[in-house]
Amino acid sequence: MKVLYLTAPSSDFLADSVLHGLRSLLGADVVDFPRCDLLYRDGGTSLTAQAHGKGFTLYGLLEDLPVDRYDVLAKVRTGYYDLVVISSIHRQFGWFVQLLPWLRADRTLVLDGEDGSAIYPYEGKYWRTPGHRFLPRAHTRYPYFKREWTPETLRYRWFRLAPPWMLSSLPVPPNLHQISFSIPAEKVVATVPVKHKELPRHIVDEEVASRAPGSTTGYAFSTEADYYADLQASRWGITTRRAGWDCIRHYEIAANGAVPCFRDLDRKPERCAPHGLDASNAVTYRNWDDLQAQLARVDAARYEALQSGALAWVRRNTTIVRARELLDAVRLGA
Repeated sequence: MKVLYLTAPSSDFLADSVLHGLRSLLGADVVDFPRCDLLYRDGGTSLTAQAHGKGFTLYGLLEDLPVDRYDVLAKVRTGYYDLVVISSIHRQFGWFVQLLPWLRADRTLVLDGEDGSAIYPYEGKYWRTPGHRFLPRAHTRYPYFKREWTPETLRYRWFRLAPPWMLSSLPVPPNLHQISFSIPAEKVVATVPVKHKELPRHIVDEEVASRAPGSTTGYAFSTEADYYADLQASRWGITTRRAGWDCIRHYEIAANGAVPCFRDLDRKPERCAPHGLDASNAVTYRNWDDLQAQLARVDAARYEALQSGALAWVRRNTTIVRARELLDAVRLGA
């Protein structure tokens, strides 16, 4: 299967994790164009360090392969590729519009990993640019995978004119699908690590960090190895919604054998990533006092169950699993 994977010159956890999974499955038959330098070992630490999260977990992992990137747009026009992936529609809509006449409905996938709820092209920036108001819709033509899918996602399709009480009854476009981040399988611990402390040093929840001695909300480690070692020594990992609900941090916590403690997880919209985190593998809390009260009630058996559940969850969310899901979506729609 020959795949053209259109990329953008910046870090994008959704696009980059899917590319990692596809390359792991299909090798040089996946043509990343332009070459996604951040993902390659020869990209250099100075380049990966510019990525979000200091390039930990996802970047600098791929070996360079003899990939044929010659005249890829012409090859699309001749039907050379079995699958074309628009990996970041908001960044690549120029190529999307250019190639639209040659993109087959059963051989094209569109990814939307933005933190915002709007699908392309319903975000305000498009409507503020007169020439962009009539851009062709991607979700009406191709399978469209949206990460930050909230009730506002459907409301944007009605130019946000639908009142909030109508959100639950707005129709869901048949081509709109859920998707979430994923993590390389090699980053998941093979055995459960021995725990030496309760909480890690890096805590993104400002309230919890202010109450937990020795913690910080900023980057606490200069190397991935030190970051992982701290998580592996901790029973719990603290995470919360930031710009969007999904975050690679959720997966890093679980992958290192800690149990995610997710502030207000139960308030996350059902269709919004991350998917599958619940009371069987995570702790949902409201504030510091609530967190402390809940953790105090967790005995050894309950902790073991939560930890086992978190590891099972993250193993269902590796980059290879996510890539297979997308390839299956193409095959099922054939």
